[in-house]
Amino acid sequence: MNSSKTKSARFHLILLLTALMFHSCKKDEMDVINPPSGSGVYVVNEGAFLAGNGELSFISNANGSITNNLFQSVNGFAAGDIANSFHIHQGKGYLVMNNSQKIEVVQVPGATSIATITGFSGPRYMATKGNRGYVTDWNSESVKMVDLDQHAIISSIDVGTLPEQLLLAGDKLFVPNSGDSTVSIIDINTWSLLATITVGLGPNSIQKDDHGRIWVLCKGSTGPDYIGGTADDAAGSLWRINANTFATELVIPMGQFEHPLKLQTNATGTTLYFLNGLDGYNGAIYSMNADDLTLPSSPSISGSFYGLGIDPNSGNVWGAAAPSFTQNGYVLRYDLNGIRVDSLGVGIGPNGFAFN
Repeated sequence: MNSSKTKSARFHLILLLTALMFHSCKKDEMDVINPPSGSGVYVVNEGAFLAGNGELSFISNANGSITNNLFQSVNGFAAGDIANSFHIHQGKGYLVMNNSQKIEVVQVPGATSIATITGFSGPRYMATKGNRGYVTDWNSESVKMVDLDQHAIISSIDVGTLPEQLLLAGDKLFVPNSGDSTVSIIDINTWSLLATITVGLGPNSIQKDDHGRIWVLCKGSTGPDYIGGTADDAAGSLWRINANTFATELVIPMGQFEHPLKLQTNATGTTLYFLNGLDGYNGAIYSMNADDLTLPSSPSISGSFYGLGIDPNSGNVWGAAAPSFTQNGYVLRYDLNGIRVDSLGVGIGPNGFAFN
């Protein structure tokens, strides 16, 4: 080949590649938006397993507008695989990415990236106090202590199997271990295990009521076949624990085919909310007074919800529905009378809420 033609071809190839790179950079810049401001509701969209599409949606309190794919739209890169929960503390949001084994730290309001906390093997939920964070880590069966200023894990303590949604009450950390029938109790001052108490099978969520009592919701089990409503099911239950003595004060059993999850309270702690259904992943919304001794006979809001949240300001109930993990889900808002206010489309697998 003629050398001048070779040089010309190379020159045109370089021009083409430069143009493509410039176009790609411009496209990425155009994809990045200004973060929303003001108060609102963050929706955690779990995403599909191994798809790397875990995300946040944001619904503005001011005008009801919704921003989907918030994290990537603001930051220009994906948050990661399986968004499990979002925790807000002192102007920062902590997006816990279970299968990506990290926590993405963002500015709140908005979702501008600040840092990434690594070193987990399967993070699930987070609690905070001052400049310390506490994160349940499934695969290592532990709770990690995080320095929130340095964005780094600084210590770890072993708990039970598959630790889930944890509760910080005073200086005590209550950790339900969903893979067994225990709650681990940690003193955060001495960073030591105070006690391990036995509750029902599959404790998955925990709350404190207006009297300071601890409530533990136990899912039970759908058995080795993982199919609810069959003979190998084990019933769920609701337990009330004394926060000081750790003694069991009340046990409310459920039916064999009832597998509750996502225990929540209103802002004052006077009302308990949870999902209850056949498969242990979805359910109708039930509510009960924290002084009740029995379960409600019927749901307060019928339907099949994958996520649940209670607005601490208005008391509105938010339910999240996930039709499948190949299509977008939606969230529904209900007033204090259980009347639906609105419905909004969000991302794939909406599983929870955070209110700012």
